[in-house]
Amino acid sequence: MATLVILAGLGVHFGVSGWTSTSVKAGIDATGRSSLALFSIAFVASSVHRLWPSSLSQWMLQNRRWIGLSFASSHAIHLVLIIAMSFDFPDPFLSGQPAGKWLLGGIGYLFVALMAMTSSNAAQHWMGMKHWKRLHLIGSYWLWAQFFLTYVSHIKKGPADFYAPFLIFTMALLVIRWAGHVRPKRPLSPVG
Repeated sequence: MATLVILAGLGVHFGVSGWTSTSVKAGIDATGRSSLALFSIAFVASSVHRLWPSSLSQWMLQNRRWIGLSFASSHAIHLVLIIAMSFDFPDPFLSGQPAGKWLLGGIGYLFVALMAMTSSNAAQHWMGMKHWKRLHLIGSYWLWAQFFLTYVSHIKKGPADFYAPFLIFTMALLVIRWAGHVRPKRPLSPVG
């Protein structure tokens, strides 16, 4: 559902704005924000449920797998737009991207792919819970760091007052995640 909403929004956006470097960059920014929104729900679901149990937190926990897959889909669309920008409007887009950013981003996309491919009960069984948890833990923190560094970079380039709330939100995610794991745990309701 989230994927269809994102694609519909982009369809309207490009239908109105056309296919220009400005409109593609706006699409990249929009899908980056949709990815952050979906990632954030999956990233803090268990902590939110431990800290503030409610029907909403229960829903987040029960649907975390599907939300994570929606994040992977949103981020795949984000990648397609980045590739399109690189081919259709390479200057100054490519020259403004340091090589390290491509490398770190590429590792991030590898984690997105691996986490999406292993988001099933069969994959958990095949990998064993220890290895599955390790992959998803490392991957989720890598992706959190990518969002954090992205918004630090955006603040430096400006406008800072627009991007600062996204950076603060990203930092708050880490605080919530850690607080939920430090507080004495209450038994979680079974999830499907």
